[in-house]
Amino acid sequence: MRGDLKTVFRTFTFLLVLILIAPVAISQDSKEITNRDERHPNVLFIAVDDLRPSIGCYGDARAITPNIDRLAQAGVRFDRAYCQVAVCNPSRASLMTGLRPDKLGVWTLPIHFREAMPAAVTLPQWFRSHGYTAVSHGKIFHNPTPDPQSWSEPIRNTPRLESPYPEGTNQLIAEAQRGLMPNDWRKRSLRGPSTAAPDVGDSELIDGARTDMAIEDLKRLAKSDQPFFLAMGYIRPHLAWIAPKKYWDLHDPDLLPVVLDGKVTTETPAYALSNSYELTHYVDLINFPKPWDEKRVEGEQARHLMHAYYSCISYVDAQIGRLLDALQQAGLRDNTIVVLWSDHGWKLGEFNGWGKMTNYEIDTRVPLIISAPSLPRVGTSTDELTELLDLFPTLCDLAGIATPDFVDGESLMQVLANPDEEHQTAAYSQYFRPAEGSEYMGYAIRTKQYRFVEWRDFGSGEVKSLELYDHDVDPAESENLARSGNEDLIDRLTMQLLESHPRRPLSLIPSVHSNPSPNRQRVDLTFANRSDSELMVYPITSQGRRGRKRQIPVGDSSTFKARIGGVYVVESRNGKIHEIHSPSFPERVVNITSPDANAAEQSANVE
Repeated sequence: MRGDLKTVFRTFTFLLVLILIAPVAISQDSKEITNRDERHPNVLFIAVDDLRPSIGCYGDARAITPNIDRLAQAGVRFDRAYCQVAVCNPSRASLMTGLRPDKLGVWTLPIHFREAMPAAVTLPQWFRSHGYTAVSHGKIFHNPTPDPQSWSEPIRNTPRLESPYPEGTNQLIAEAQRGLMPNDWRKRSLRGPSTAAPDVGDSELIDGARTDMAIEDLKRLAKSDQPFFLAMGYIRPHLAWIAPKKYWDLHDPDLLPVVLDGKVTTETPAYALSNSYELTHYVDLINFPKPWDEKRVEGEQARHLMHAYYSCISYVDAQIGRLLDALQQAGLRDNTIVVLWSDHGWKLGEFNGWGKMTNYEIDTRVPLIISAPSLPRVGTSTDELTELLDLFPTLCDLAGIATPDFVDGESLMQVLANPDEEHQTAAYSQYFRPAEGSEYMGYAIRTKQYRFVEWRDFGSGEVKSLELYDHDVDPAESENLARSGNEDLIDRLTMQLLESHPRRPLSLIPSVHSNPSPNRQRVDLTFANRSDSELMVYPITSQGRRGRKRQIPVGDSSTFKARIGGVYVVESRNGKIHEIHSPSFPERVVNITSPDANAAEQSANVE
């Protein structure tokens, strides 16, 4: 009975979301803006994966980032900007929808936000409804879930590139896999080396090739009467750390700040810290130590990894420079908003760990730079607490378009005008952690002086443990003060946290998920592509995850051996179709048609 009630509750929640979002349903690519002299400013939206503030303009003297530095000189640098979740998918989903993770229902890597909230309106969708052409390259949403309906035109594939690894790498991987235990998942998916320094040109690696494509589109869009929202998402410095050799040569590894004495904070729950497992995906780091292991990363290895990370930042910086130069050469710099952000930070030995995936400062603090026409105080910085959620309303204000009422962030316009203007009293982050057969959600509130974390049981909301750090005396968050009294301070921070993040039960299963019949009855489910675009069909698991997609060309069809209660999501490459289907009787055929198909054809959708 309890399971049935949960299903009813999820269905009700899903329908309620559709009702609430319906008023902001948008007509794509509105033509309301046509006069070039009066059009709204363009937006160049730059995302950099896994980039902590190891940047020259953020005070890192060892970083070589002249192009990001010059962008900061033309805008405002935010020194206390925070992501909402320190891992790619939920962080990006939150920023791009303007919704806090608990409202959106996305906390982990596998769940696409369209399964959590199918009617969500993304930032580029909103701009399209106000006359913008929205084009995307690289990693803006999480890689497996590009969300074609957000963009005005299909995302173009990158040209095929040669492997950056030397000959013999495949044999190296195969040999390592033979030595793994039979049940080790890396038997099938072990990756190449974690670093590489091929002697190639910038455009022979993925980020350079995508920058070429973005520049092509920038030049094309510059000729249009419509303003554009051009998104460019860089992969590096995400692992694997691969950059052309010339960027490695920029750095003397002996001068880089290597952390060899990182310590795990005592008096904290075991699940508070990540285990650096991300690095063990790579053939040369299979046995990479966990933070609490007696074995540590040796000095030479740590220095090499640090060298690789900084080299990748310099490589991406050069590509950003090419984008900014192209914008200038097209005569658009004075009428373009440029924003640069990262989805989360990264540990490079801090807490004796490597990677992201915690609620700590090192993983949640991100670089954020905004440059826009007519900013009164460029080349400045602000210490005001900021969240990535704030980008949605801020870009709306800067572009001179309406801000939707569903966004959770607050516009940064006052801070852009006066960097000393107080914006908000706290920033919030959270992280989901399965551990020892249980599931926890840690909620962090960052005020100007403190970081306070409340860990709760995920399924009930019951408080399990606390963390408290005083940044005035302990910026490294090395001493948990939650077990040393401080009851009045903890009570105050708790009340502040509960205002935006009340304690309640949560479920990882999104609103769109399969609920297959107990008798496992199989039916033939055929999708016939009668639209004008290639289709992608995703089987959705009972946990709400997307299975391996099947692509259906125009005029073709594909049949699935489906189960009653199974769910399939259908998306078109041109972004005009997003449908959810579930078989309910045998020999079902679903004709997928374009939205502008005539009503008679649409009414005959199911045969």
